[in-house]
Amino acid sequence: MSAFIKLEDSPMFQKQLFSMEESAEELKDRCQRLYKGCKKFTEALGVACSGDSAFADALEAFGGGHDDPVSVSIGGPVISKFINAFRELATYKELIRSQVEHVLINRLTEFLTVDLHDAKESRRRFDKSIHAYDQAREKFVSLKKNTRDDIVAELEEDLQNSKSAFEKSRFNLVSALTNIEAKKKYEFLESISAIMDVHLRYFKLGFDLLSKIEPYVHQVLTYAQQSKELANVEQDKLAKRIQEFRTQAELDNLGVPVDVEHSVSADGIHVGGTVSYKNIEAVMRSSATGEVQTIKQGYLLKRSSNLRGDWKRRFFVLNSQGTLYYYRNKGIKSMGSHHHYAGSADHNGGVFSRFRSRHYRSSSFNEESLNCRTVDLRTSAIKMDGEDTDLRLCFRIISPVKTYTLQAETEADRMDWTSKITGVIASLLNSDLLQQLRPSAKHIDGNDPFSTSDVPSLSSHCSLEDEVKANKSDSVSAILRQIPGNDLCAECSAPDPDWASLNLGILLCIECSGVHRNLGVHISKVRSLTLDVKVWEPTILDLFGSLGNAYCNSIWEGLLLLKDRE
Repeated sequence: MSAFIKLEDSPMFQKQLFSMEESAEELKDRCQRLYKGCKKFTEALGVACSGDSAFADALEAFGGGHDDPVSVSIGGPVISKFINAFRELATYKELIRSQVEHVLINRLTEFLTVDLHDAKESRRRFDKSIHAYDQAREKFVSLKKNTRDDIVAELEEDLQNSKSAFEKSRFNLVSALTNIEAKKKYEFLESISAIMDVHLRYFKLGFDLLSKIEPYVHQVLTYAQQSKELANVEQDKLAKRIQEFRTQAELDNLGVPVDVEHSVSADGIHVGGTVSYKNIEAVMRSSATGEVQTIKQGYLLKRSSNLRGDWKRRFFVLNSQGTLYYYRNKGIKSMGSHHHYAGSADHNGGVFSRFRSRHYRSSSFNEESLNCRTVDLRTSAIKMDGEDTDLRLCFRIISPVKTYTLQAETEADRMDWTSKITGVIASLLNSDLLQQLRPSAKHIDGNDPFSTSDVPSLSSHCSLEDEVKANKSDSVSAILRQIPGNDLCAECSAPDPDWASLNLGILLCIECSGVHRNLGVHISKVRSLTLDVKVWEPTILDLFGSLGNAYCNSIWEGLLLLKDRE
């Protein structure tokens, strides 16, 4: 403001005004560029704040703060504390953004729209007053000597008013320019210093926040490193077990008789290799102490009991309790897996022990919840063939309740399954026989309420079952042969056919049934009238009752009949 020591209107004064206006105009350009930079800065801070919040939300959705098994297994309870820290840091960034918006951008906006605009308006009014003052002065000085006094007085008054307006607008311009010059010296320094102070507080708050959770972060890193080392050890053990399993599988495929000791797998299953009957009996005796072992397990093809008779892949397990069971759903684990943690990170704090206990409790698998079917082997027999003679790798498990037709992938696998199932059946029968023959003190004293004489023998039970089957087969044959044309074979007219094609609805003799078998089950599905008792359900009998050989031949051999007539 020392530039205006002399306030009289002069060329020097006008030059000073012009110089200050040039400086204000240059300052305006710089303020506009700074304003654009501040807007980008606040937008970046907003994006950073939104990014922190989005990252915290993503961590929470990933597993933080949830108690489901997947969230617990990936460390969700531990991540929750980090989520809160990221959200707190996001609030600090929002504080910086709001301060930049308020302290710098708003002041720049006010400086551009108010202060510089006032100076520009003052210059416009000043130019207008100069023009009016010059016109009034020219009119007044151009008066002649003989001009009337009233006109002179009027022009003189206009001159004085124009001069007064000129002086007022001149000093308004001076005030606007000096205001800009004054604000240049403190306004921007104050705003930028305030922004730096906000940054200082931001980093100080962030440092205090992260310093509080620094020990916790180090504990988590230590726990993660120990878990990584433990996982590497488990992977090495798994690779070794896989190699041993593949080696044993190759030896089994080559038919090498190798006695393999039973080993305990990581999921609690006792897996054995090729064993003899004595070994099977020893394994089954060990189950009396409560230790259940798996004698054999693997996938087999099981034939469905429906009319289509399609094959489905099922996982079978034969254990030391003499139970053979299979799982209906593919991909389900055979036994429940219980992970036992033996790491050395127990000293890292209660939060990790609590997290681990919840994790391993949630990862334990309840075997009772699996959908499986059980085959009772105590009253079962095994046959080394299938109902379809054209399949090489089939074998059947025949029980009083159901007949299971199974197919292995290789001949060695079929022999292994049948030998072990046979050994288990023999062991079960031997154990039952020993229990019946073993004398007890109560039996000797005559106080045995469960006398062996009250228990029906196995042979009597089998004979009764055979008698029931024979009666049912006789009734099926009698019903089907009463249908027109069914007293003769549909193909060669041999008498008393004992075989039938289920999908063609005809009865065949044994020679023609062999020909039909060779055609394949997709063309003719052959079953016996006397052996395949379970096939002949009431619905099947009703279907055959509505057909018959005579009616079926009129359809299947209709073209042949027309040729014979021609």
